[in-house]
Amino acid sequence: MKLLNRFLQVFKTESKNNINEEERTPLLINNLINFVLFCIVFIEGIICLSTEDIFFAVPLLTLSLIFALHFVLISRKPISVSLQKSLFFFSSITFIYFVVFGSSTGLNIIWTALFPPFIYSLMGLRRGTIFSLSFLAVIVLCIFVINDQEAFAITRQYSTTEKLLFPGFYLAFFITSYAIYYSYTEIILRKEKRVLDSQNFTKTQEELISKLSHQIRTPLSNITGIIDILEKTNLNDDQRDYINTIHASSNNLVNVVNNMVAASKTNFNQIPTEEISFNLYSTINNTIKLFQDDQEKKKFSLSLSADIPNTLIGNSVKIKQIFLNLLNSLLKHNKSELKTIAIEVLRKETLPGKLTLTFRIVSNTVVPLPKGPLDGDLPQSSDVIHLNRSRYINLLDLNITRKIIEMDGNNIDIATDSSNTTIEFTASFKESIKSQSIESIKTPTKQSESFFKPSIDIADANILLVEDNFSNQQIIILYIKDEVKKIEVAFNGKEALDKFGKVKYDLILMDVQMPIMDGFKATEKIRQIEKSTGTHTPIIAVTANAFPEDKEKCLASGMDDYISKPFQPEDLIRKIKKQLS
Repeated sequence: MKLLNRFLQVFKTESKNNINEEERTPLLINNLINFVLFCIVFIEGIICLSTEDIFFAVPLLTLSLIFALHFVLISRKPISVSLQKSLFFFSSITFIYFVVFGSSTGLNIIWTALFPPFIYSLMGLRRGTIFSLSFLAVIVLCIFVINDQEAFAITRQYSTTEKLLFPGFYLAFFITSYAIYYSYTEIILRKEKRVLDSQNFTKTQEELISKLSHQIRTPLSNITGIIDILEKTNLNDDQRDYINTIHASSNNLVNVVNNMVAASKTNFNQIPTEEISFNLYSTINNTIKLFQDDQEKKKFSLSLSADIPNTLIGNSVKIKQIFLNLLNSLLKHNKSELKTIAIEVLRKETLPGKLTLTFRIVSNTVVPLPKGPLDGDLPQSSDVIHLNRSRYINLLDLNITRKIIEMDGNNIDIATDSSNTTIEFTASFKESIKSQSIESIKTPTKQSESFFKPSIDIADANILLVEDNFSNQQIIILYIKDEVKKIEVAFNGKEALDKFGKVKYDLILMDVQMPIMDGFKATEKIRQIEKSTGTHTPIIAVTANAFPEDKEKCLASGMDDYISKPFQPEDLIRKIKKQLS
C-alpha cells in the first residue's frame, strides 16, 4: 500500500494555489490516464519503429511527445481551459487512431475503453456523456461501415467476434464510468449542501447571539448604574459588602457576554472581496485609534518603508480586520502596566502587477508557551517550528486571523521571547497608477475639524440625550445630573433632528439602535445640516454594541466618541468633558 501511495503521489498536482478537494480527484485521474496514454502510445510507437513500420511509428511517437508535454504542464498547475481543449483534441485523435488502424499489440479494444473515464474527469458529467456516446457512434461507424469498404484496406480489419466485442466492451466501460462519476457528483452535491446548511445555521446563531448580547447589555447597564449610585450613598459595612458582591457578579456577567459574542463573531465569511484604492497608512492608523483610550497606558508606533506607495489597490477591509484581531489579542494578553506595540511595514517583493508587503508587529506582550513532555528532546526542525507557531496562534486566539491571511496564499509567523512577541504576516496588493512614494506624503490640513469654539464648562452645557428606552434615559440622567444642569431627551433619531433644528445643543449623547430613525442616520443628517452652517456639535455614541468594529462604524458615521454599555459614570463624565473642551 505504501508503494502504491508513493506511486500516486507522483500524479498529484503540485500547485501553490488553493485547490478544492473536489478538484484534486479529477486532476489526479487526468494525470494518471495522461501518463498511461503516454506509456501506451510510446510503447506502440517503439514497437512499430522496431519493425520499421514508419507509417504507424511517426504519428504514435509524435502523439507520445504531446502527451508527455501535457503531463508536465498539468502536474505543475491546475488544468486551464486551453490545456483542457488541447488534451481533449489529441486524446480523441489517439483513441480514433486505435479504432481505425488498430495497434501493434492488438490491445486497441482495451486502450479505447479508457476514453469514458478519461473524458468524464476532463469534461464533467453532461459533456462527458455526450462525447462518450459520440465516440461510441464513431466506433460503430468505423467497425460496421468503413471496415467493410475496400477503399479503406489500410484500416484495421475486424472479425465478426471483434465487431460485437469491441462496442460491447466499450459500452460496459461507459456505463461503469457514468455510474461512478454520477455517484461522485451526488456526494459532492450533498457535501456542498451540508456546508451551506452549516454556514446558514452558523450565521443564524451569530445573529441570535449578537441580538441577545444587545438585549442583555441594556438592562445590565441599568443594574450597574444603580449599583454605582448606591455605592456613593451612606451604607453600613454589610450593605457595602452586598453591593460589592453584586457589582463583581455583574462585571463577570459582562465578561461572559463579551466572550460569548467574541466566540461566535468570526467575521470570516462576511469580508467583502472587492478591491479598492486606499491609503495604507490611514487604514492602519485609523485602526490603531480604536484602541487608544485613557483606561490603560498604551503606546503605539507606526512606520512604513519609504519605498511603499501611499495608495494601493486591494482589500482594505481585510487588512483592517486583520489588525483589529491582532491588536485586540495582543492587548488582551498583555499584563504590563505600559502596553507598547510597534508596527513596521516593509516592501518584500514586487512582481508585474503585484506588490507584496511584510507587516511586523512587535509588542511587549509575553506569551509563555506551555512545555510538552518531549519538547526538550526535539530538535528545532521545521515541523517543530510549525507546531509551536500553531500553539502560539491557539493561545492568542488567532485561528480566524490566520485563515484570513492564508486564504490569499500569504502566511503568518509568531515568535516570542522573555520580553516581546513578534508577529509577521504578508499581504499582496496592486500599485495604483496615481500612487506616489510615502516620502512625498504631507499631513493634510483638516479644515472640516477647525471649529474654533470656546471651551464650555460641563455645568453650563446644554446636552441632548437620544435614547428610546425610558429606563436607560433615567439611568444616564442619574449618572450625569450632578454635573450637568440642562438635559433634554429625544426618543429616536427623527425627534432628535426636530429638536436639533430648533435648539442649540453643546453635546449629544446618541443611542444607536432606535425605531423610526437610528443613531447612524441621525448623525449623518446632523452632519449634513452642519456643513451649511459651519458648526460642529460633538456626538458621543452610547450603545450596547461593544466591539472594535462597532466603535469604528460609529466614528465612520460622524460621531466624535463612543462608550459601550455597561459603563462607569465617571467614564461618561470624562468623555463629555473632553468633547466640551
